[in-house]
Amino acid sequence: MKINKPKSYESLDLPCLRGCMGDWTYYNVLIPFKELKRIDNNHIIKESKSLDNSLQRDLSERKYKIKDYLLNENQRYFNSIIVGVYGEMPDWFALDLREIANNFNLNIKNRVQESLGILSLSGGEVLFTIDGQHRIAGIKLALNENKDRFINDELSVVLVAHKDDEKGRVRTRRLFATINREAVKPSQNDLAIIDEIYAYNVIARDLYAKYKPFDNKIALTSNTNLDRDNHTDFTNLLSLVAVNKKVLKLVKSHKQSKYNGPNIKERIELFKTAKEFWDFMILNVREYEYYFSGKKKLNEFRNSEEGKPMNLLFTPIGQKFIAEIYTYFYKKDKLGLLSKRINKLDFELYNGNYKHLFFNPNKNTMVINNQTTAKNLTLYLLGESVDEINLKEDLCKVYGINVLSQEYKSFKLPSKF
Repeated sequence: MKINKPKSYESLDLPCLRGCMGDWTYYNVLIPFKELKRIDNNHIIKESKSLDNSLQRDLSERKYKIKDYLLNENQRYFNSIIVGVYGEMPDWFALDLREIANNFNLNIKNRVQESLGILSLSGGEVLFTIDGQHRIAGIKLALNENKDRFINDELSVVLVAHKDDEKGRVRTRRLFATINREAVKPSQNDLAIIDEIYAYNVIARDLYAKYKPFDNKIALTSNTNLDRDNHTDFTNLLSLVAVNKKVLKLVKSHKQSKYNGPNIKERIELFKTAKEFWDFMILNVREYEYYFSGKKKLNEFRNSEEGKPMNLLFTPIGQKFIAEIYTYFYKKDKLGLLSKRINKLDFELYNGNYKHLFFNPNKNTMVINNQTTAKNLTLYLLGESVDEINLKEDLCKVYGINVLSQEYKSFKLPSKF
């Protein structure tokens, strides 16, 4: 099959680091955004669009998100993309560092001498993305909208030699697969620790560091799960994040941006709102008052051994749940009512109001898919108006009661408080 002749561009000289890893020699260059047009993202030079020959992935809506990010974020940054090169090969010119070595009395080894240089593109090379298609596509879209914004922007690009035959394509595909397979995304906990954009992460860290009742009581775990035999930590950082996702929506003055985190004024208001939630809970919820005052210990509320105390309020899912109840009453301007009635709820999971809803006592395991039913039951018990017919149906489904059975007909909702 005839191969389309690649488009030619003007020559371009780029600062470059040359290195080796395994059997790959790579060239790390800085390319101005305006010159990224020479990188082919569609692979029109391929003989076929078959899965075997094409390295192209569908460019989804992610490229538009990247475009918006670039157009809106002044602190924009990307890590390096990887680009294959074949056809005419670039020329490599190592820099002569002897004068610098003499002037500054440096002992520059041959390895350093051979790693710093200039990579000269003739313009006739074929460049195509191996890893970074979405970033290249997003940059091109952003340039089309506002090229002046990116006049000083450069992208770090790693160039590797590609041979456009079957053996070469297999080698390059293997590189692509390795990069994507071995890439490790940050854990949820890592994001909670480093993120400066999303308020729920930022304020979770503030609570961790500044909220006195939480001193030495918050675990750092890779996910939201918390060991039921952990009798040291009240909860984990990710549970604070989950609670914040509920509670911080009460701050109407803050509009979450995908590109900018809360400013100092917003951060103060957001922290105040999160603190007010936990202050309310510690002051008004009996179990929390007992724990944070030191009257009771964690092993009196959370255990993995069957039959030992297990309280919903000391589980991550329970803390997220009670935050949702709090926000409901806050919006209704009924926190006074909640404070008077909340201790009538029985959060003990073996025999309380949430047995089977959040906990399977027969299997001694937590249950996560009944949260809407649990919320409606809670509102009903606290005197709020809910659809009682639907609540009865949902509870019977949870309890395993057939809607056609006599047991269903005789089933009655518990008495309101």
